[in-house]
Amino acid sequence: MGHPTSENRTPFTFEPLFLADEELRPLLVPVLKATFEISPHGKLTLAEEQEPLELAGKKWDDSDEASDRYEPEGVFFKPATDVVLVGHAHAQERGARELLVALKVGALQKGVKVIGDRAWFKSMGSIAMTKPAPFERIPLRYERAFGGWDRSHPDAAKHQFEPRNPVGTGFRAAGSRFEEGVRLPNLEDPTHLVKEWGDRPTPVGFGFIGPHWQPRAAFAGTYDAAWEKSRKPLLPRDFDRRFLNAASPGLIAPGYLQGNEPVVIANATPEGRLSFSLPALPTPRVQVFRKRESDEELELRLDTVIVDTDAMRLFLIWRGLLVLAREPTEVEAMEVTCEGSERWGPPQASGGQAG
Repeated sequence: MGHPTSENRTPFTFEPLFLADEELRPLLVPVLKATFEISPHGKLTLAEEQEPLELAGKKWDDSDEASDRYEPEGVFFKPATDVVLVGHAHAQERGARELLVALKVGALQKGVKVIGDRAWFKSMGSIAMTKPAPFERIPLRYERAFGGWDRSHPDAAKHQFEPRNPVGTGFRAAGSRFEEGVRLPNLEDPTHLVKEWGDRPTPVGFGFIGPHWQPRAAFAGTYDAAWEKSRKPLLPRDFDRRFLNAASPGLIAPGYLQGNEPVVIANATPEGRLSFSLPALPTPRVQVFRKRESDEELELRLDTVIVDTDAMRLFLIWRGLLVLAREPTEVEAMEVTCEGSERWGPPQASGGQAG
């Protein structure tokens, strides 16, 4: 049977996904992704080339062991808007050893203290930190926050990791011996700084957190013998859809952002301050034409906002959800619209088959 056709009447990337939910019910998940260029003074323009969905995501350094630069964007639902800042902290003065990077999007706001490279050392019997090294810029990624692995024990079975950030630095298991030269985190909570050897502050950042990190992993449900016996391959009954949000703690909105929210970023660009407002776009809609079932009009929710100050780009992702009666072939055609989007640019090529 033929694939459904789709007509995109917006200048953004449109991708209809056919997925399944917790109960393996078939779903149509239409996703609209907009890519904007950001000038150093905060002017937004539509990117000439609209980026595709990052269905596999993208790691920092293209390493499987690294944190996510961009999360996989093929989830079937998000119960709230994720807000993410990708980039570097930029010192505004020569010889700077610390600064505060701050992000505000609407009512959401977060600050992270960025400190130059330091390490633990022992002198005259006392344990201390080296003086922070001066820096020009430092990556805003979880490898620079508190966390990581403690592999200091000779027995590999006793190696431990920080479940809130397995890729970070500075973590040592309780009761472990002091080690000269262990690197301290560059990114810290300004209200709960590392003060002494053995401290375990909350890892902080602005990026995506992994699905196996806490506190996100706590929402994934219980995969025990009872699940193996009576539930598998369905997700556990205690699966919580909050698991599908991947932004850092403090950067998940209490609902969905609507657009037009003010954005202010401090010390994540060479200029020091960047401000603009999210595009004030009406809710995108997808008209779904079905063969046997009644037609449906879906509203798409803005569930992901990514500001990448390295690339100076803004990414907005809207997502919808339709539970299908039987299978994807019941969908004959789709048409996506967003009133007012034409002022940003002409519609994308349309009329092709949905993948």
